[in-house]
This record gives sequence, structure tokens and C-alpha cells, in this order.
Amino acid sequence: MNKRNTTRVRIALSVLLLAAVVVPAVAQAQQTVEITVTSRGFDFTPEEIRVNLGDRVVLTYENGGGFHDWVLDEFDAATRQISGGQSQTIEFVADQAGEFEFYCSVGNHRARGMVGTFIVEP
Repeated sequence: MNKRNTTRVRIALSVLLLAAVVVPAVAQAQQTVEITVTSRGFDFTPEEIRVNLGDRVVLTYENGGGFHDWVLDEFDAATRQISGGQSQTIEFVADQAGEFEFYCSVGNHRARGMVGTFIVEP
């Protein structure tokens, strides 16, 4: 085998080794978590949501009345502003650990306490 072919073989083996280590770790960390959040007045239920780092979140927001939305800035996740009786489903990946505030962005709803905590555990 000449020097050029030896280098190619080494590179190919390095890539395969890296894939064998990284791909299973990512596949194990990511699962789909389905969550339903409802609102009544200026309250979200649940007020606290917990997921694991890397989870794919499928969140359905069901508006129980009024005109509201559901927003989580750090993950660029938000529903449209919808009327009571309507719902919307969004998807995003929880790709950073920590505690984050979700809220309703309509008018002064956030200031009136229409907030909750989204926790991503490492």
C-alpha cells in the first residue's frame, strides 16, 4: 500500500471510530417528549415542565379561554396567538440545560403572572 492510500485508510478509520462513539450517545440522549399545556385565565397548567437535555419536545398548547400564546425564547419556540378553544402544536429540541421562563406574550399577560418554568436537566 502506498503512502497516499495508507493516509486515506487512517482517515476513514478515524471517522468510523468517531461515529461509533458519538452517534450512539446522541441517539440515546434524544427521545420524544409529548407535553400538553392548557391555560385558564392567566394561569398555565402545568406551571413547571421538566425534560432531559437533547429531548425532542412536541408541545400542544390548548387555550382554555381568552386570547393567548405560549412562548419560550431560549429555544425559539412559540405558538401563534390563538383564541379560547383553539390549540396549536409546536416542536423543538431542548438543546441547552437550565431553567427557563415560558410565558404569554399578549399585552401585559406576562406581567400579570402568566408564566411558568421550563427545566432542562443534563
